[in-house]
Amino acid sequence: MVKPMAATKRLKDFLLPAILVIGVAAFAIAGRTSATDAEYTYEGEPEVVAATFSSAWCSACKVLEPRLAKVIPDFAGKPVKFVELDFTFGQRAEIKELAEREGLGDVYPRFEGATGFTLLVDAETGEIIDMLTVEHSKEAMRTVIAQTIALASRAETSKNP
Repeated sequence: MVKPMAATKRLKDFLLPAILVIGVAAFAIAGRTSATDAEYTYEGEPEVVAATFSSAWCSACKVLEPRLAKVIPDFAGKPVKFVELDFTFGQRAEIKELAEREGLGDVYPRFEGATGFTLLVDAETGEIIDMLTVEHSKEAMRTVIAQTIALASRAETSKNP
């Protein structure tokens, strides 16, 4: 027979960690904002796809995404499309389908499940041109994205003179 005091202690020993884990998870998910939610518009086919691999539990993402969100509006009207592949709840089929729709079908399997970076991919060839990480300042991100667009645009015009 279990003594009432022992059962109460076991319940307390279980409840406190369970509540703590649930609270931390809810805070991490609720406090997140997607970099791709930034104001951005482009009509037409992009020449570059900027694919952010992220998750709520990724500490690098908590630095990268807000920084990138401040840079994205600078590229309104430019031939770049910003997408986010969110692995917070694992490697779901929906993420793979999104990657394939965005022309990242060849890139996705190599980076599936990894987080904390943004790949800059040539939309036509699927080639990775560059990568943004937490090591990039906002100014460096602007420069790298602009250079990537210029490089992809040059490749496009050399194929179609």
